[in-house]
Amino acid sequence: MAKKDYYEILGVSRDASPEDIKKVYRKLAKKYHPDLHPNDKENEARFKEINEAYYVLSDPKKRQEYDRAGQFTFEPGMGDFGYAYQGNINLEDLGFGLGGLEDIFGNLFGSRTEARRQPRPARGRDLEYEASIDFDHAVHGTELNITTERGGKRSTITVKIPKGVRNGSRVRVAGKGGEGMRGGPPGDLYIVTRVKPHRYFRREGDDIYLDVPITVSEAVLGGKVTVPTIYGKTTIKIPPGIESGKKLKLKEKGMPRLKGGGKGDMYVVLYITAPKNPPSKVKELFEEIQRLNPYDPRQGLW
Repeated sequence: MAKKDYYEILGVSRDASPEDIKKVYRKLAKKYHPDLHPNDKENEARFKEINEAYYVLSDPKKRQEYDRAGQFTFEPGMGDFGYAYQGNINLEDLGFGLGGLEDIFGNLFGSRTEARRQPRPARGRDLEYEASIDFDHAVHGTELNITTERGGKRSTITVKIPKGVRNGSRVRVAGKGGEGMRGGPPGDLYIVTRVKPHRYFRREGDDIYLDVPITVSEAVLGGKVTVPTIYGKTTIKIPPGIESGKKLKLKEKGMPRLKGGGKGDMYVVLYITAPKNPPSKVKELFEEIQRLNPYDPRQGLW
């Protein structure tokens, strides 16, 4: 097995000062300590590797011998050049104080003195609850009654769902998650919304789309059409000579925005429909139109 590069493991240059090495080690020890990554074997191996590198590079004599070791091979159970690493870094030498690693995590888990006397309080788990809501409730907001259980006791809470939620939105209810341990605070409850599709509206971001059929005569002559929006009906004006697929914008007729306020827009997508079995009189009129105005929409395309 090739020799380990302890400088590379700690991420320092070969001429790094002892103070720089100690500073980097403290940072890595906090990041990779197994208490923060339970049951993570890969992280545990990384933590041991970091300690081994510091064990060597923090000692001037060992560091000097390591720098002279060249390309010596690694011997199982030993350091790269013959030192057996036992994981016994002196944490007091690093400036962590008599509390050792407890000093590292003091800010995370509370008083170091109290931590040595009794088990640390632990925050409760965050919980998730999926809630299926109607499209209209996503538009206008709603309230849900959620039944939770904590410590063997059931309780019902009312959760306000804001306007504009979408599929996968997470509504946080502080302090209603799992019960804390040893006097720790409870976790939070997250309501994950699943919005049912609407029968004719479709949502893209905060914008709403609606497909609206129009007749051939409306496409040619123009006109006015009444269409639904998520806030009620409105009348739109169709310009003469409009093509199928054209979008008409209705400003701020879309979904309420969860952040920043305001609303999205609504787009009316027009598509022209032709009668499948027109009365003979209507058919004659179209034949007359074709004779008087033999328009070919494909002319010039190929």
